[in-house]
Amino acid sequence: MARRLLALVFMFCGFGGAVHASAVQPGAVQPGAAQPGSVLWEFRAGGQIWGSLTHDAGMLYFGSDDRRLYALDTASRKLRWTFATGGAIRSQPALAGDRILVSSDDGFLYAIDRASGRERWRFDLKARDLHRRPPSPDTPYFDFLQSSPVVHAGKVYAGSLSGTLFVIDAATGKLDWSVGTGDAIRSTPVIAGGRIYFGGWDDHLYAVDLATRKVLWRADTGGVVQSTPAVDRGRVVVGSRSARLIAYDADTGKEAWRHDYADGSWVESSALAANGFFYVGSSDSLKLSAIAADSGREVWQFKAGGWVWATPVLANGTLYAGAISAHPYYFEGVTLKSGFFAVDAATGHQKWSFAPRPIKGYVTGGVMGAPVVTQGVVYIGALDGRIYALKE
Repeated sequence: MARRLLALVFMFCGFGGAVHASAVQPGAVQPGAAQPGSVLWEFRAGGQIWGSLTHDAGMLYFGSDDRRLYALDTASRKLRWTFATGGAIRSQPALAGDRILVSSDDGFLYAIDRASGRERWRFDLKARDLHRRPPSPDTPYFDFLQSSPVVHAGKVYAGSLSGTLFVIDAATGKLDWSVGTGDAIRSTPVIAGGRIYFGGWDDHLYAVDLATRKVLWRADTGGVVQSTPAVDRGRVVVGSRSARLIAYDADTGKEAWRHDYADGSWVESSALAANGFFYVGSSDSLKLSAIAADSGREVWQFKAGGWVWATPVLANGTLYAGAISAHPYYFEGVTLKSGFFAVDAATGHQKWSFAPRPIKGYVTGGVMGAPVVTQGVVYIGALDGRIYALKE
């Protein structure tokens, strides 16, 4: 009944209109009475949730394959509003003052008023004629990600399927400048030390000077870069479909070290830099690893049993990351397992795990996007179309 009611609300909601409805499941648990990893409450969206979540001032923002951006009040557990686009939303929303920014598969970047859910402006990313290739047994170079916008000093940086990194005025939505590459940009850019770093489907990692707007260097990664670079201690670390995690000198682009995955596992996960390590997931290795920042040596590994495409999140000494399952798997005798895991950052030992509901299709479930951890609650978005609030 809840799904039908929510669907009816959507039918009568105009483009970008506000919705005041709740699809929180009954029987919510009080945090003080719950065990770590247990479900406090859940919210059901209208489609699969692939993108990472954003939380600010008690509001949880996330996109869905039902083509909508959601604003969910985590205190009241009620939906504040939704905003409709023309395509699936798999990017992570970005905050810019009183606006929330998000890219859609319809080829536009949207700026939405955080209070009302109304459109403030939209920017054409020149990508409406390009189509996503979902994971399947017949698609060796599948495409499931979306570059997320990044806000810095009044500008919005957004990658595009057109192969262009656009720099847009956050207030007006007007183009400021851009950088072209040889193929699609699914990697989310990262800004550090007056530079912006991002990868592309042209098998390269780029470093662009923000002052001169010139490409300082580009490095051949040997494979498609889906992930977001991590910058730490003068190095830029990124994984690719070359089955390597590579560290480059941030100033010169010279390779400092590389960590090879002997089983040929793609590195779709974005590395997290913390505590002298890079924490990163992998595909066919089915694991989350702690890689020493100075050498690229693997210190520990946690076997998740599924594709760890998510970006890990670290909070209070615990790493949080999801895994994805699919069937049939091309490795005979191996069955992929989906789930969400809390792992001790020092040892790699599991603290607890949670299993979202399975879904139908080649991809059979799991968690792709990065979670949010705040005030003793872990919020995750799952491929079953639900937001789960879990006890930290």
